[in-house]
Amino acid sequence: MSRQAFLLISTATISGIVGLARGDEILAQASLQLATASNTIVAAIDRVLGEGGCTLDDVGGIVVVKGPGTFTGSRVGTCIAKAIAYAAPCSLASVTTLEAVAWTGFLSSTADIAGRPVWALLDARRHEFYVQEFAVRDGAVMPQASAVCMGQGAFDTVREVGGLAACAFSPAVVPESQRPHGGENVVWSFDVHPSCAGILASSVGARSENPFTLEPLYLRSTEELFDHSKAAL
Repeated sequence: MSRQAFLLISTATISGIVGLARGDEILAQASLQLATASNTIVAAIDRVLGEGGCTLDDVGGIVVVKGPGTFTGSRVGTCIAKAIAYAAPCSLASVTTLEAVAWTGFLSSTADIAGRPVWALLDARRHEFYVQEFAVRDGAVMPQASAVCMGQGAFDTVREVGGLAACAFSPAVVPESQRPHGGENVVWSFDVHPSCAGILASSVGARSENPFTLEPLYLRSTEELFDHSKAAL
């Protein structure tokens, strides 16, 4: 195999994934759980390389989901990606969790959302949510606005505009007063975590990264992440 294979890494959410792709074909993939991602990601990468019939020498590039997400998860994925990109060596590109979630929701949805936006929502803990609006143009999901961290008003914002809401959390995370109900102009899709297809699609035109300088994306400052007790997180 030539060096046209791409390694895909996402550990920023509770349901992570690593995969191997060539062109637009996913050759192999393996799921990761947040609680054990730091201990299992290297073995998972080795497994998908084996299933894809190649070694690190065949990997021409890495696409990593750099965050936002959990503090530890975001760091694990970016650190592993940086180390491999430096050692291989190969190219390194990053996408945000919200970009990968938006693409994953769009690709997996069967709803008719022609002319309507795609929203990506991520649990930011402490009763807050990361939210970003995307537009669909010529079959591509493009950022329409910058990602923000909001309280329960995030759901009102989505309802005011309508469209497809790809949520990287279960319905149980939604405050009771904000849970979906009949007659809405929003197609709610829950438990949408970055998939290999979503990561690959969102990487088209993605920013090229230097393995020495790439840092996880938190949106919140470190002080904001840790100014409450662990119980509150």
